Amino acid sequence: MKILFFSPHTALWVHAFPEALVAEALKQNGHDVVYIGCGRTFSRGCVCMSANRVGADSDETERLAVCNTCTRYTNILRGQFGLAGYDLDSVLSPGDLEEAERIVESVTPKTFLQLTLDGIEVGRAALSTFLLTYKRINLDFTDDEWRIFRIELGNTVRSFLACQKVLDRESPDRVILYSSGYSVNLVWCLLAERRDIPFYYMNAGANLTDRLQKVVIARGHSLQRRLLQYWDRYRNVRCAPPTLAYLTDHFLELLRGRHKFIYSAPRSEKSVDLRGFFGIAPDQRVLVATMSSYDELFAAQITKLFPDDLPVLFPSQIDWIQALVGFMKDRPDLFLVVRIHPREFPNKRDSVKSEHAHALERTLADLPGNVKVNWPDDQVSLYDLADITDVFLNSWSTAGKEMSMLGIPVVHYSSDLIFYPADFNYLGETRDSYFAQIEKALAEGWSAERIRWTYRWMAVEDAYSRLDISDSYREKESAYRPLPRRVIDRVRRQLWPDFKQFDDCRHRAPRMACAPTLERIVREGRDSVMEVVDPDRLPKISDEEETRALKAQVGRIVQAMYGDIGGRAAAPGLQGHLARFAGNAESP
Repeated sequence: MKILFFSPHTALWVHAFPEALVAEALKQNGHDVVYIGCGRTFSRGCVCMSANRVGADSDETERLAVCNTCTRYTNILRGQFGLAGYDLDSVLSPGDLEEAERIVESVTPKTFLQLTLDGIEVGRAALSTFLLTYKRINLDFTDDEWRIFRIELGNTVRSFLACQKVLDRESPDRVILYSSGYSVNLVWCLLAERRDIPFYYMNAGANLTDRLQKVVIARGHSLQRRLLQYWDRYRNVRCAPPTLAYLTDHFLELLRGRHKFIYSAPRSEKSVDLRGFFGIAPDQRVLVATMSSYDELFAAQITKLFPDDLPVLFPSQIDWIQALVGFMKDRPDLFLVVRIHPREFPNKRDSVKSEHAHALERTLADLPGNVKVNWPDDQVSLYDLADITDVFLNSWSTAGKEMSMLGIPVVHYSSDLIFYPADFNYLGETRDSYFAQIEKALAEGWSAERIRWTYRWMAVEDAYSRLDISDSYREKESAYRPLPRRVIDRVRRQLWPDFKQFDDCRHRAPRMACAPTLERIVREGRDSVMEVVDPDRLPKISDEEETRALKAQVGRIVQAMYGDIGGRAAAPGLQGHLARFAGNAESP
């Protein structure tokens, strides 16, 4: 079987190295692997440059430096892994490059969305990376934005033209790439799909404690939504203690708030009077509405990777918040905190303020006294808010899952928008049923069983559906490095800039333990590891054993959030609920 890897972003080593490990594993199993690189084809701007804070207006020498890194890393991987292949610059002729320029010149901000080549909506695909980078939720580009988007459009067109030639030349049986969401990758997926060639995407795991030691490899686009179809098979599969501990490790990393993929501020080390901060009266029960960043959904919908015609109760999050504000006007016994997603504003990953943020500022300027906004610059942790919240109201944020892990009731207005099961939360998909579900959640309150169901789902999401490559990749993003180690690493980089890359190659396993499963997924055209691993082969434990293990993990969470668990069972609110459950006392 011939397997084509499109790998244009090797300067992102944490993506490129796991991808090469997968390529090597398939090669060792007798498959013909062709490894295609960029070859400076995207030298005007690319994902690797963005990751290194090199933008469209950066100096040419800065862009060239990123291209040089990409070229070096591609050569290292080809040499160390024995991967045959070539780069796009050897595929595209001068005539192809001129054709790409002509195509880009032929479209305008009003017409580019109709740009279709060989049946593929290339203009639409080009939006994927751009919209996420600039947090756009419409296509009304300024002159400057159009200038920058044209670079992405040019890259996407060149990538498409090259893909046509490569697929014609190689006639592969499979196409594999890291992240189908990048625009230059997406057109390869779409063209492979059009030619009935199964394509697979790779991504790192979701557990922040070992994200790089786990990989997702799945057929087609995002596995995340498709995982829901396996819930019925796994909802009654009890979690073994090591799995529960692994999932708790991730939650504790969320509390620390150190990782670059965590947007919430870390949980406060000292007691915080959030009721006083927001002006909540002692007798008012608290609702928190957790909003999501809109550009991610818009990008998925505009590129047709996610439906845009779902029958959603509230057409927009602003409509949702306005309905909640109207509800609150007649409920002086309640207090609503509207939590704006930190990604909407400049944060530790980027400096862009979203278009949606401006709309929110206008919408939320005049509110009743029992509604307040939690803006990102308040530096309030989601996990501090959990202490005072009776019910969380969620759009499609992962916060809904995290609060469920603490046993707090969560209410949704659409099962189509969330990427985890709605059945361990409250769901109201008509206006009357939605507000009725809020009342029901307030009445029923905290639940230990909600913790159990959330752990079981997270096992599907973060454990069972991932392949373990830890025998070949040791990189730990959250690992503490003592000062002497940091000094040594700095000196090594100065003396040999690519020391780490060769060191990673040198320490990989001769054959990865997960290689047989990986090879079967690709060879048999399976959806993912979920189709080849039998849940009946997971460790068997009793209800009592799972409950004891759950109590132990909740104890770890109590320790991390509140300190020594002793005496916490008498505390009010979330702290008391968690401590009583962990301490084996009767829990509500």
